Amino acid sequence: MADLQSKVTQLTSQIEGQLTTMVDEIEKQKLRPMGRNMHSCIVSCYDKIGKSGRKEQIEQCAQNCQMPYQQAGQVTQQEIGNFQNRLQNGMMQCQNDAQAMVTPDMQGDEKKMRQVENNLFKCIEGAVGKSKAELGPMRQRIESRMVVAGGRNGGGGG
Repeated sequence: MADLQSKVTQLTSQIEGQLTTMVDEIEKQKLRPMGRNMHSCIVSCYDKIGKSGRKEQIEQCAQNCQMPYQQAGQVTQQEIGNFQNRLQNGMMQCQNDAQAMVTPDMQGDEKKMRQVENNLFKCIEGAVGKSKAELGPMRQRIESRMVVAGGRNGGGGG
């Protein structure tokens, strides 16, 4: 069982590493430029409204500037959470399926228990493989929703 646990840990570490790499790339390539645009937009709010406008106008303008960046962050977090839930649910289903296969007479039979463990690992391997295949489409969903959110970054006007 310890061998199974180390194999599963290795699989989950791989998928977590790939997820982290993808999120880092999105953050560097998409979120940082959006953050920069957000701050530039806020500065323009102060430039346009600052000396003659009301405080509420500046606040509204700044809030409009922040919206695309905040929405992009929320989209990213939501997609990551959904991804992690799907992976966890898939692995839990494997665990449930394996437990359902165990009968009382198998408890002392090392060969039969090893077969259950092998089936469990193959199932988990499949769940992780499915999750790996979902990374590309997830990235596309995140980035396409960022383009929509980023396109609304016209809030600097006054």
